[in-house]
Amino acid sequence: MGIGIGRSVAVVVAGLLLLGFIDQTLERALVMVLAQGVEIKDEATYLAIRNRPIVLAVTLVTHGLASLLTGYVLAKLAGAREVQHAAATAGLFTVAMIGASASPNVMLPPVCVRMVMLAITPPTLIAGAYVRGQARAIREERT
Repeated sequence: MGIGIGRSVAVVVAGLLLLGFIDQTLERALVMVLAQGVEIKDEATYLAIRNRPIVLAVTLVTHGLASLLTGYVLAKLAGAREVQHAAATAGLFTVAMIGASASPNVMLPPVCVRMVMLAITPPTLIAGAYVRGQARAIREERT
């Protein structure tokens, strides 16, 4: 079962966008929960809460879970060669993170957090895709 190059590119880009969406949604929800009644009116207030060590640690955990889920979803979208699509998405994530880090941007997490994200994203994306690929293979065996 083959997959066209256009669909492959779309799946890889969609995987990157999905990972970013899940990450940002979970980060904002976490910051809002930990704000404890403090009104977040500006970037400085948001960053003061977001850059707390506990928030950064939980952000890394949620990033790992988001990567795992994204790998599964992009494998489902791809339908074939799931691990290769996840590896391509991980490569694109790495390039995007390095590119974003090249210019000063206070909204990015601290460098140490980015380094851990770069380390955990490829294996978790691939693990999610692998699980989906195995589920597809088992289903195909039964039919």
